[in-house]
Parts: sequence; C-alpha cells; structure tokens
Amino acid sequence: MTVMERRITIASNRIPQITENCVVLHPTMNAVSTFLHRLRHDSRSLTIRLSVLFCLVSCVGDKPTWEQTKDTFRYNEGEGLASLDPALAGTRAAGWVTGQIFNGLVELDSQQRIVPSLAQSWSVDESGYEWTFVLRTDVWFHRDPCFGERQTRRLVADDVRYSIERICDARTKSTGLWAFRTRIDGAQEFFLASKKGQGGSIRGLNVVNDSVIRIRLTAPFAPFLAVMTMPYGYIVPHEAVRAYGVDFGRHPVGTGPFVVDTWVPDVRLRLVRNKHYFKTDDTGRRLPYLGDVVVTFLRDPKNEFLEFVRGNLDAVFNVDASFAPAVFEANGKLRPPYDRFRVYRTSGQSIEYYGIQLDTTFPVAKSVPLASSRKIRQALNYAIDRHRIVTYLLYGRGIPARHGVLPPSIPGFSDTVRGYRFDPERARQLLAEAGYPNGKGIPKLLLQLGTSQRTASVAEAVQEMWRDIGVDVELRQIDFPRHLSMVRNGELTLWRTSWIGDYPDPENFLALFISANRSPNGPNTTHFTSAAADSLYRLALQPRLSESERAALYHQMEHIVLEEAPWVFLYYDVILRLTQPNVHGFIVNGSDRLHLERVFKVGN
Repeated sequence: MTVMERRITIASNRIPQITENCVVLHPTMNAVSTFLHRLRHDSRSLTIRLSVLFCLVSCVGDKPTWEQTKDTFRYNEGEGLASLDPALAGTRAAGWVTGQIFNGLVELDSQQRIVPSLAQSWSVDESGYEWTFVLRTDVWFHRDPCFGERQTRRLVADDVRYSIERICDARTKSTGLWAFRTRIDGAQEFFLASKKGQGGSIRGLNVVNDSVIRIRLTAPFAPFLAVMTMPYGYIVPHEAVRAYGVDFGRHPVGTGPFVVDTWVPDVRLRLVRNKHYFKTDDTGRRLPYLGDVVVTFLRDPKNEFLEFVRGNLDAVFNVDASFAPAVFEANGKLRPPYDRFRVYRTSGQSIEYYGIQLDTTFPVAKSVPLASSRKIRQALNYAIDRHRIVTYLLYGRGIPARHGVLPPSIPGFSDTVRGYRFDPERARQLLAEAGYPNGKGIPKLLLQLGTSQRTASVAEAVQEMWRDIGVDVELRQIDFPRHLSMVRNGELTLWRTSWIGDYPDPENFLALFISANRSPNGPNTTHFTSAAADSLYRLALQPRLSESERAALYHQMEHIVLEEAPWVFLYYDVILRLTQPNVHGFIVNGSDRLHLERVFKVGN
C-alpha cells in the first residue's frame, strides 16, 4: 500500500468520529449514537455513513439561538478575533470583518479589478512618483457619540492623511507598517520620530483640499493601488481613535456597509446594516441588501460543518480535509445529500512549495549539493507527480503548479509559462549529468515541515517519489513559529512553506526572488540572486506600463526562476466555499475577500 493509499484509508476511517464528537442533539438520540458507533466499524462506504449523518442532523429541527430572518447572513470564524481595528488586521478573519465596517480609497471588484470606492478618481504623474486621489463628497462616517452633537461627519481628505500616518506611527504597532514605511516619501522618518515620541507628519502626504490628496512615493511603484485595497488602506476618523484609544478595536467606526451592534469575543459578533451607506446598485437601491451579519466562533471545523448542514449557518468557508472525501466526488462535485448546497471553487492567491537554501555562506547549504547543483534541483522538480497529490491527497483542493510562480488567479498569469511536468526519467538523467547516477553520492536530505497533517501527507508522498529516483530524504515536523524562525535565519537546507499574496499583483510574488529582499529582512528566504531578474523587476514597477507590458516582464522573470529552481513547486491553492441554496450574490475570487454588500437571501 502506498503512502497515498494509506492516507485515503485513514481519512475515510476518521469520518464517523466526526459524528460522535459533534452531534449532541437530544436525549432521545442515544440509540442513534450507539448506531453510529457501530457504523464506525462497518466496512460499508463512507458515503453511506455521511448520508446517515446528514439525515440525522437535518431532521432534528434545532432552532438557532439567534433570530433567523431572510435578511440575516450567518457564518462562523474559527480563528477568533482580537480586534476590529484595520491597522491590526493581519489575519484573514480580521480582514473579512473589517472589510464590512470600513472602506479604502479603492477596492477590488468581483473580477479583482481595481475600482473606485471612497475615491471617485485617481491619476499618477509622468514620473510615476505622485498619485492624486479625488474623494467622493457624499460619504459619512457611522453615527457615533465620538463626533459630538451631530453624531457623524463627512469624510474629507485629511482623514486619508491621518489613517496612513496612523499605520506608520510606531505607537500603533500596525501589522501593515510594511505597506507604507518604505514606499511613501517621508514615512520612514515619521516612523523613527514616532518611536522617540516625537510628532510631525509624513511629507509625502499633501492634502490639497477636503476632496483631494496627493501621495508621493519614494520610487515608482505600479502596484500601489493594489496595496491600497488592503485593510491597511482603510480610512478611520481621528475622533473615534482618540475617544476610544486602545479600545478602538472594540468600538470601530468607519464608512462601510455594516456597523458593529454587539460583540462578545469568542462567542458572537453582530453587524447591522448602515442605512446611510453611500453605495447603490444599478437600480438606485441603497446597499447593502442584508439587514445584519452574525458571526459565531466555533473553533472545531467539524462542528462548524455540522452547523452548516443543520441550516444554522448560511456559508461554510472550510471543509476539513479529513472528511472532504465524503462530501466531494473525485471530480470536485458535491456528493448526495450535500449536492443541494451551492459550491464556489476558484484558484486561490497562494502557492505551496519547498524552498532550497542557495546561499553557501550558510553552513547548512554546504552540507549537501543542492545549492551548487542546478540539475539536482531540477531533478527534484521533475520527480513529483503533482496531479496525483492534488487528486488523491487534496481531493481537488489544489491545482498542480506546472507553470510558474504566479497562481492562475493573479492578473498576469499565463499558461504559456511552462514549469515542471512529471518526468522521472528526465529526473534520473539530470542526476546522472550532475554526477550522481541514481542519486548515488547525494547525502540524505532533511525536509522540515510545520505540524499540519496535510503538509505531512504531501511530504510523505514526495518522499516516496524522490526515493524512486534514488534521493533519500528525512522528514521532520516542528512547531510553526520555530520553523518560520529557522527558515528566515537560514538554518535549513530544504523546507516546506507557502506564499499567500497580500494583493493581486504579480509583483507581490516575484518580489520573493529579488536580491534586495533576502531574509531575514525580506521574503527572499532562498537567497536567490539574479542580476537579470532584478533588472526585469525594476522595469515592471513603472506605472506608465500597461498591464500586458508588465506581465511580459514578469514572465521573463518566471523563466529565469524556473530554470534556476530555487523552489520545488507543488501546487496552487484552491478556495472552496459552500452556501445554503437560498443565498444569492455571493462572490468568491482569488483574493479571498469577503464581499457581503450585494448578498441577499430568498426565503428562509
């Protein structure tokens, strides 16, 4: 039995355990519990077991603990939330909620195109250094006592200046400092002064009048608009920050489609419709359509899924890998009885890979010939059957990384960029050309992973594939914080990691191969160095270039990276979402943002 066959068997055997651990429905269900216990040891199909579970939880008829109306959208957030301050929105969970409360100057539409939000228009000068934003004049902050007697006020350009300076203020301790610190003229000096408790302003932020602000950069940077779509680009009022201080994250005030009504941390968060939201649909109807959004905080994904099946959640954003085979067919379609739900599937904004240390000044890079032999690195790539991994271990929750660095969801992706196919014979040929026929002479490699079961399953399959070409590898799992620290500090030769794009632009991925970005101060953990790649990267930063012109430069960079193989490419992530059949207007795209302002429900 191969590793993958063992993993499939193990995953199948875990499913009945979900039912016993999670279904606590009614005292009269004891007999059912006994039946499920027996069923767990039955050799019948996994689909039958899960079908039984579906029927049980669907027929009990438990009522939600909150008011259920067609205007309420309910979802669960397993990560929890520490703050609703966009300056601290460093997690997906925080980004999703703050995206309902705040707006930025620009935003991403359903096709990941940058469109106006608080800014009605923008322009960049010929030099590429200065961006000018013209604000809407009909945007008002949420009603709040911090504004005094009038309870609100209109958004003005000085709010933009204040919000960006707040991100760059050392006292804020924003997780988004990196987005502006080195990019906006004077932001670095402002940051250093704030560390000393000194005042001042960022000279690159020029408020022309209430409706116009100019932002001057330290250098041309074409993806600047994409950066501004992130939560760190959301606009906050100074009155609220000053009134609530460190508790602003518990009392957020923004301009977004929803307003915080109640929040019991780790229990329940309720957002209600902003009746004065500035956006309307094509018919003139004011957005959002929903009356409120309710977020719960169940930590166990099994319980979350069962709540969704029972109808107590309108969407589920994570189907645990341990029971995915029972929910999905091999082709990705939903199995009965789950096929009544709506399924959304798209390429994510991330890539999974194994990094290889190329800097021979690190002792670990000298111990094995990976850094010195491009052909060995290429051989490791050719030896991997990515389709098999995605199909039998990930159950379709990935796309084989057979192209380049860019996932299919990133603007600029092209399938004409050819990466590594599965070709073990070519792998063996390269090893022989490198002086290691059938892998003889290559010391045992150490591949370090985090503690995730999914990454372990994939690594065990890769271990088997590399053994087939004569390369022996040992696997080691370690807690992720320690793992990440070792990666950044150059303590590993070969390691598992992934890159999740912060914004949908090729630059955010190709920046991982720029010599100036070498770790520990940058994301280039392999210490890849190429003068040609550096030059192409700089050229592609010019805002005057069209999207296709920039993409062509990045494709040339990808070819260089693929040839040198500082990574072992695995797969691009797939975003999978399920909603109840009565949910409409739900959007899923590669950026993995949560768009709720146009969501509506039909019936109960």
